[in-house]
Amino acid sequence: MINYDAIKGLEEKNFWKHFADISVIPRGSGVPSNQKGISNYIFSFVQGLGLDSYQDDHLNVVARKPASKGYEEEPPVMIQAHLDMVCEKELYSNHDFKRDPIRLIREGDTIMADGTTLGADDGIGVAFIMSILEDQNLKHPEIEAVFTTDEETDMGGAFNLDYSKIKSRLILNLDAEAIGVCGSGELEFEMSIPIKREPVMKKSELCRIKIGGLKGGHSGMNSMDERGNAILILTRLILALQNKVDFRLADITGGQGMSSAFARNSTCVISYPAVARDDVTRILEEEFAVIKKELERRDPGVKMDLIPEVEIYDYVIDEKSQNKLLDLLTILPDGLFSLNREFQGAMESATNIGVIETDEKMVFVTMLIRSFLPGKKYFLLRKAVRLCELLGIRHSIGRDLPHWEYNVSEKLMKILNDVYPDTEFHASQGTLEAGIFNMNISESTVISLGSPYYEAHSPSEYLSIAETEDYWDMLVSFLERLKNGE
Repeated sequence: MINYDAIKGLEEKNFWKHFADISVIPRGSGVPSNQKGISNYIFSFVQGLGLDSYQDDHLNVVARKPASKGYEEEPPVMIQAHLDMVCEKELYSNHDFKRDPIRLIREGDTIMADGTTLGADDGIGVAFIMSILEDQNLKHPEIEAVFTTDEETDMGGAFNLDYSKIKSRLILNLDAEAIGVCGSGELEFEMSIPIKREPVMKKSELCRIKIGGLKGGHSGMNSMDERGNAILILTRLILALQNKVDFRLADITGGQGMSSAFARNSTCVISYPAVARDDVTRILEEEFAVIKKELERRDPGVKMDLIPEVEIYDYVIDEKSQNKLLDLLTILPDGLFSLNREFQGAMESATNIGVIETDEKMVFVTMLIRSFLPGKKYFLLRKAVRLCELLGIRHSIGRDLPHWEYNVSEKLMKILNDVYPDTEFHASQGTLEAGIFNMNISESTVISLGSPYYEAHSPSEYLSIAETEDYWDMLVSFLERLKNGE
C-alpha cells in the first residue's frame, strides 16, 4: 500500500502522486529484474492512456502523445528520463532495495527518504513525463516520451534504443537541472591486482580500521566540492604505518559498488605484532587528525574507528602484493584534474576512485574518469594504463561514454531566456545519456530542463518542493512556446 503522507496537500501538481507511486517499485541500477517492474509499470501506464507505445528488449519504454490543437505542424519533441536509480543507504538501515519501497519523508519544504537514496535521480523526471502525457490541457508539439534503463551503470538502455523510430531532433533531458547545454563524457576503468597470501605472523593481533561519516555524493555534480573519499583516506592511514610498523593487510573494501559515487565508507583489517599496538594506535590517530583538519570545511563528519578484530584471519596479503596495491592507490589520479574555462564553477576533467573489493586471490579497484574533452579523458586513461603496465596490474575499460556537444539555436536560446530568466546556462557535471543521443540522432540538440535534486547518489538526497513545482511550471511554459517558429 502506498503511503501518500509525504505529499499530502500537494495534489494540485499530479507529478507528486506519480513520484510517490514509482517510489514503491524497486528500480536499482544494473539489476534487470528490478528494472523490469518499473518498466512494466510505465508501459502499462502509457498503454492505459491509449498512446502509441512500445517496450523493447532492454526494457526501454517509448510513447507518443499527439500534438495539441494548433501545434500539429510543429516538429516533434523528445522528452527523456531514466527509470533506474542508485541504491545507497546508511549503515544503520536494513532496507532491501530489491524488495522494499523507498520511504518518503517530508520536512518543511524538503522531501527525502528514510535512510536511503531518494531516487529523485531520476524519478522526478519520470514523474514529470507521466504528468505531461496524461494532461490533456497542456499545449505542446507532438511528444516522444522516452524512458530508458541502466543509466547509472553502462547506459545500456540508451545505447540499445532503436533510433530509427525516433523522429525528434530537439531532445529535452530531465535528468539534470535547467539549463544544461553540454556535458562531460566518462570512462570507467577497472583494475584487478592478483594477490598472494601468507600465514598471519605469530604473536600478532588484528585491528579493523573503519572510515565513515562522509557526505558522499555524485562524482560529477559534486566534483567542485572536493569532498572526502573514504578509500583515499584509508590509503593515507595505511601508508602512515609503512616503514614504522611491520603490518599486513588481511582485506580492504570501500565504496558502495558505484564508481560514479564518492566512497562514503571504507574498511580494512590489518595484522601487526601485538607489542606494536600502542604505536599503531598513535600513528593512525595522528594521521587521521591531519586528515580531519583538512576536511573540516568540506566534509566535517568524517570519522575513524579502530576496532579489535574478533573474526579469525589465518592468512593475510603478502608484502609484495600489498606494496603493489598501495603503489596503485597512491599514484592513481583522483579528484579534480582541470577546471572548465567556458563555464565558471564547473570541472573540465576529474577522476574518482570509487570502489575497492577484495577476495581470496584478487583486489579489484574501479576508477571513473570524466571530461568535457575527449583528449583529456584519454590522457587520464593513459596515465592509469601506464601505471598498471609498470606495476603488472590487469586492467580493462568497463564503459566509455561520449561527451555532450553544445548545439542550441538562437531561436531556442531566446525561448529559454524568456522562460527561465533567472537560470544561467551551464555545463552538466554528470554525463547523462545526452552524448549517446547526439551520436545517434543527426543534427540533434539536447537541453537538460529537469528539476534540481541535491546530494544525488547518497542517502542525503533531497528535493525542494517549491523549487520542483517552479521547474514544472517553467517546463510546461517552454513546451507551450514551441509554436509557429518562435
